[in-house]
Amino acid sequence: MRIIRNFFYLIGQGFVGVFRNSIMSTASILILVCCMLVIGTFTLVIAGVNQSLEQVKDLNVIMAYISPSAGDEQIADMQKRIVDYSEGVKCVFVSKEEGLEKLREDFGDDLYIGAYFDPEGSDEESGVTHTIRANPLPDSFEITFENDVQPEALNNFVSTLKIEVMNPNGVMETVSGITDTRHRIGLVEKFSNARKGMVVLAGLLLAVLLVVSLFVIMNTVRLGMFARRDEIAVMQYVGATKTFVVMPFIVEGVIIGLVAAVLAFIVQYYLYTYVITDIALSYGLGTLPPFGGSAKFIGGAFLGVGLFAGVIASGISVKRYLNA
Repeated sequence: MRIIRNFFYLIGQGFVGVFRNSIMSTASILILVCCMLVIGTFTLVIAGVNQSLEQVKDLNVIMAYISPSAGDEQIADMQKRIVDYSEGVKCVFVSKEEGLEKLREDFGDDLYIGAYFDPEGSDEESGVTHTIRANPLPDSFEITFENDVQPEALNNFVSTLKIEVMNPNGVMETVSGITDTRHRIGLVEKFSNARKGMVVLAGLLLAVLLVVSLFVIMNTVRLGMFARRDEIAVMQYVGATKTFVVMPFIVEGVIIGLVAAVLAFIVQYYLYTYVITDIALSYGLGTLPPFGGSAKFIGGAFLGVGLFAGVIASGISVKRYLNA
């Protein structure tokens, strides 16, 4: 029974300490909330960037378009050289007919290319006759690579492939076997650089705000101990243990951390759902994942930061006061 009574006494004294120094306690909570919002906002944005990156197709694919002058043997030789470039590289030959079929599958009704497929050159639905046209697409290589392959180096290698052809004068000359390449390597690098920049910025802001939070909570607890110095002296004189004396101030720091965590979670939900998501849609950055998917992680992180800051700051402050 005594343990329960002491427990509720310590909790009550913790709340008394928070309200006794209401201005400093409010400042501590607000700074901690800002610190947590930095963590949460950057974490959610980085998660959204990662999801957007995963939704982009063919990030590890280079399309290399073959010169019309290349013969079958030359195409086979280039394909072998590309595969031999690295163990993680695969190269598939895509004929112009296959390329056109893939184009129709990708675009569907958004792009009319029926005249390239209909042997009669007519659109069956409209009854309009079209002139048969030659397939405008070149043969190509679809080159996929694994993460351990340097994409820029691979692309540069593919672009430099040469073949020998006979010019109209009957003289053999060396020309480029690849007319052009298409890839999304730059997109991956941009996403990666943006992600690294956000991580660094978040780390710096977090460090600054966390240090400020610790100092403010330390001063809040020290003011409370100073205000109760006579009471503490009497408690020590009558034989109260050091733990019993300092626990109300530790509880005060914990309460500040918990209140800050709850407030930060609520603000983070509305900030992400109604502000950040709308900004992403307005600038065409895509749809960010819903907050619910990260709610447990964000809540746990906020709780951890709040408890860490409250316990560490109040513990340091109590130790310094008792050693003074």
